[in-house]
Amino acid sequence: WGHPCEMCPAQPHPCRRGFIPNIRTGACQDVDECQAIPGICQGGNCINTVGSFECKCPAGHKFNEVTQKCDDIDECSTIPGICEGGECSNTVSSYFCKCPPGFYTAPDGLKCIDVRPGFCFSTLSNGRCGNQLPQPLSKMQCCCDSGRCWAPAPATPPEMCPIRSTDEYRKLCTVAAMLPARPDLPPARPDVIPPPVIPGVYPPPHPEIIYPSRAPPLHPILPVNLTDYCQAFRHLCRNGRCIPTPGSYRCECNKGFQLHGAEDCIDIDECERNPCIGGDCVNTQGSYICQCRVGYQSTATRTECR
Repeated sequence: WGHPCEMCPAQPHPCRRGFIPNIRTGACQDVDECQAIPGICQGGNCINTVGSFECKCPAGHKFNEVTQKCDDIDECSTIPGICEGGECSNTVSSYFCKCPPGFYTAPDGLKCIDVRPGFCFSTLSNGRCGNQLPQPLSKMQCCCDSGRCWAPAPATPPEMCPIRSTDEYRKLCTVAAMLPARPDLPPARPDVIPPPVIPGVYPPPHPEIIYPSRAPPLHPILPVNLTDYCQAFRHLCRNGRCIPTPGSYRCECNKGFQLHGAEDCIDIDECERNPCIGGDCVNTQGSYICQCRVGYQSTATRTECR
């Protein structure tokens, strides 16, 4: 005020954070941050709350307090011991493992399973492994059945199998549960580990049940033409675009859709964030329309009432 300019005395803000005074009544009213702040909660679903807002990020993303957006989580650098024995590649909302020779990529792409044939020992006495079985077995076949020690090569000292009911044992031996259900196999038995199932490679009509204690070494044969999953499986990424990655794929959803699971893009219900001020919101596939009330006019895109 005045010349030269003089600072006005500081005035306390009439409303607490998340509220503004109503122009007509002067009473404090809630700010709809989802509408008021452009670009807030980008990549997620913004929900207004009294005095604040909530950002619901899709799976594999986390809310960034600084940018107020949903950032993709880089699982490769945040999860210790990820893709053990292989190389981790981050993807939008997930990751996949590239496994070295002798390791099999789990059906969900999130784990390397050791299928190298080695030497199984059925007894352990005073810290010494004994009674070597004649046939070569993988570590999973040996330790998840009745083996006590396993060695990857003749000159290598044998390592103890993990003790049952420990996390290490569950990590090694729950692989069988991860494999897709095979309708052509009889009901699962705890001592039967099915051979690895490669997506798109169908088993023979009468597959042989493999018992770990007398199984041949596992050598999964990958078909040469299974380099482009998007070409091989046309149903992937409905309402989106399938992008091949080394040994796998990822989905980029069309506008108005979000990823659900690994291969489906589902419609986002835009009406949840109440975009139609002065009208009623009607959700549509991939978008929405505003049915405007009396005194309001719809825009050309029918997404706003003025």
